Amino acid sequence: MRRGLVGCLLITLCLLGAAQAKTRKIVLIAGKKSHGPGEHEYVKSVRLLNVLLDRSPNLHGIKTEIYFDGWPQDASALDSADSIVVISDGMEWHPLTASDERVRAIQRQIDRGCGFMTLHFSTYVTERYSKQALEWNGGYFNYDGDPARRSDLKTLEADVVLPSLKHPIVRGVSPYRYKDEFYYKIDFLPGGNITPLVRVPALSSVPDQQTVAWAFQRKNGGRSVGMTFGHYYDNWRLNDYRTLILNAIVWTAHGKVPKGGIKSSFVEDGEVEKTLDQIP
Repeated sequence: MRRGLVGCLLITLCLLGAAQAKTRKIVLIAGKKSHGPGEHEYVKSVRLLNVLLDRSPNLHGIKTEIYFDGWPQDASALDSADSIVVISDGMEWHPLTASDERVRAIQRQIDRGCGFMTLHFSTYVTERYSKQALEWNGGYFNYDGDPARRSDLKTLEADVVLPSLKHPIVRGVSPYRYKDEFYYKIDFLPGGNITPLVRVPALSSVPDQQTVAWAFQRKNGGRSVGMTFGHYYDNWRLNDYRTLILNAIVWTAHGKVPKGGIKSSFVEDGEVEKTLDQIP
């Protein structure tokens, strides 16, 4: 009897270990470029993120796939994703709301608990899809909805503060100062489980309006993150900036964020190109 119990315990431990060791698939989607060199570098950003996630010395069990032009040619690639990360234009050019078919495809992923994350311009969503934006991401840049809830933007060099130091996404991240195009006064889901991750006091005297990055724990267990910065590609050279975004991506996929944050080093374009060319 004792041997049987020991055997059952070993099997249970093996199964738990296998579950914890699950490889998590992250889909990175880049929209079409719409600005000059160094700005809105969507393709370069997802290519860089692919390499940073794959090369991190303290990150394991993560698989990345990258897609361009705002959408995978075969939308079934989303069905097995643990998180979907979008860096693209927004407003009427938002690739996820380009058709009702795409909206339904993303809704299916949200409904099954897939992680979701938007950066910079992709946080801009038309009033027509504001309900989905709130459900998917917990907040969005409101530019054509209720005037009393309209969002705003400023480009400036400013200090950022981290109001939720116990959250896994800010592990290994220290407050820093840099220049970006910040979107603020974000329209958040009333009563939503929103955790502010980054605030920029220079944007507003109202703390809630200062929030430029947030985590959203959805009711079905899914995790979402919105980050309204990301205009300048050179900011990827900043260690705290990279760590924050890498941590957020892994968190949305229910991956484990290391105690000191995900380690990375900036990779120049030529090396990114060479690395990706070697991937079968």
